[in-house]
Amino acid sequence: MFYHPFKKTVKSKSGKTTKRWYYWWNDPITGVQHQKIIPNVSNKSEAYVYISKLPDPTDKQRRVTINEITQNMFIPESEHVQRLNQLGKHLSQRTLQNYRGFIKEITKKFGDCFIEDLTIPMVNGYLMSITDKSGSWKNSFLETLNQIYKEAPWHCNYTIIKPDFPRFARNSKKADIFTTEELDRFFDGANWIDGLREYLLFLIMASCGLRLGEARGLRVKQLIVEKHALLVDGFCKPNGFRTNYNKKGSNEDQKLRVTLVPDETMDIVIRYIESHYLSSEDFIFQREDGKPLRQEYLESVFHRVIAKAGIDTTCRKLCPHSFRFTYVTRMRTKLDAETVQKMVGHSSVEMTEYYTRAAIPEMIEGLNPARQAVNMLFE
Repeated sequence: MFYHPFKKTVKSKSGKTTKRWYYWWNDPITGVQHQKIIPNVSNKSEAYVYISKLPDPTDKQRRVTINEITQNMFIPESEHVQRLNQLGKHLSQRTLQNYRGFIKEITKKFGDCFIEDLTIPMVNGYLMSITDKSGSWKNSFLETLNQIYKEAPWHCNYTIIKPDFPRFARNSKKADIFTTEELDRFFDGANWIDGLREYLLFLIMASCGLRLGEARGLRVKQLIVEKHALLVDGFCKPNGFRTNYNKKGSNEDQKLRVTLVPDETMDIVIRYIESHYLSSEDFIFQREDGKPLRQEYLESVFHRVIAKAGIDTTCRKLCPHSFRFTYVTRMRTKLDAETVQKMVGHSSVEMTEYYTRAAIPEMIEGLNPARQAVNMLFE
């Protein structure tokens, strides 16, 4: 027999001791002794059943553990990241860090397990036992696990079938939408204690269904004045860095789009740009140092105006993103879903078409049937 079961006393982080079953064996090639935990067994008989199913260690087909597969995953300059780059998947430093965080969570629980031994009850059962994490966090855990299955073939020479792990319901509350009366009160000048700059930023969000990051990062050159349209080609992150691609996009797949601007909103914005002598490269809504307005500042302005306008927020989630929800809801009553999807760059139904700058005139032409609906947005 190559494998030998034994019971071992282990201590948890809380200091509690318990007995767990392990097995040891000597590597026939290196002579090095190894030991691994036997998952989900409670007695000697079950331990022997488990090791009886293990492959002969002298076979070339060697089973790999989660720890072995994930050792260098999502580490900058690693072979794993280089493979992703060659496949056209360039991940930011922040994304790599997020993945590494979940890798640590996965290996902490399942690191010593062979990947083909993972089952739905093991993984989803573990996630269901965690009560202090959201459904989104648990889905990110599963997505990282999915990446481990994709990496596994580079570490073993046999096929591994991934279980279809069920996803968790997201328990974060969606942003609510504004009524027509609430929009009138929000944009009533009498309720504004901040300046025209902030007023216009929120007005263009409401008028065009922009995300806060898209509005913060707007440059003058994005306005297509003669067509009363707007090119959305970048996203301003909370730290003030503006990308050259939209949210959910990348340098390789930018997900650019155009949307129409209501005539009244366009006229106000043009007058603002002219009165402030802004150049084509300038941010429309910029601070004194020329940088985009801070996200935290705009969120505080939003909530001050909500309070000043007396808009009821009881049992409701109203935030800057509510303008986007309101826009989509209203436009869907006037236009078909495909047209609205193109204008807001939504990919929840299907992947949004990839647009290039060369196609901008055709994109605007294709939105002409929506122009009347856009100008009736607040009616």
